[in-house]
Amino acid sequence: MRKENSSEWPLTDVYGICRQSILPLYKEPSFDSALVSQLLFGECYQVRKITSTQNWYKIFHEDTELEGWITSKSLKNINSDEYQEFLNQDFQVVTSPVAVIEYLGTNLYLLPGSRLHFSDLELFNWQDHIGFTGSVRSHAIKSSREELIDIALKYLNAPFQSGGRSIFGLDEKLGFALIYSTAGYGWKDQRLPGKMIPSSNIIPGDLLIFKDLESKITHMSMYLGAEEVMWMDEKMKISDIDEWESIQKTNAGSRFEVEGRSILS
Repeated sequence: MRKENSSEWPLTDVYGICRQSILPLYKEPSFDSALVSQLLFGECYQVRKITSTQNWYKIFHEDTELEGWITSKSLKNINSDEYQEFLNQDFQVVTSPVAVIEYLGTNLYLLPGSRLHFSDLELFNWQDHIGFTGSVRSHAIKSSREELIDIALKYLNAPFQSGGRSIFGLDEKLGFALIYSTAGYGWKDQRLPGKMIPSSNIIPGDLLIFKDLESKITHMSMYLGAEEVMWMDEKMKISDIDEWESIQKTNAGSRFEVEGRSILS
């Protein structure tokens, strides 16, 4: 039931799936609003509210634990059983910079991190039965450190975009979460997976976390080996560890700390 004087109606037991290359989530039901995040092809969501005009839906994306508004034209309904099945069963995740799938009689371009809900346990080779060009991996199989870094390097030179989750625009935290998720390591928006380690003990595939203890702002980078890290500036770039730390210290207050984070342990 709609609250008195409210322009939004709550919804229950309504679910959807992204069926376009990229789906923007807005902070408010307006194209002029800030971008909260983006969904990629094959990602599922819960629908929680609808505007009184029925032009916008507020959705919850379980993988990132973020809410945002999408247009009614973007909504692609699935039932609750399909939603649970898609979340809990294995799927293929796109790893090539761009992939192509035949969908509704046309070619649809897919970005890294997009999902195809086929399992490696299928009795047939699914790629022989649908039109698909590109590379994928089973999400249920966790990547090695070498494979993780290969996935991360697909995003090299991706420009910064707050809320972005693609090679065409990438948010720092959402971007690293997407990289690790593509490699088979779940990462919710509110908390980092893995365990904290001394920064001196990091190995390729680990994270370095820089914490400004005064502003409470954190920045992160992925250690690639050979004293190099991949991090987000105006774009995703590779720098020497000492250079990265120096830049963070320049922009921070007098109190800060640097810690390592092992996601793959």
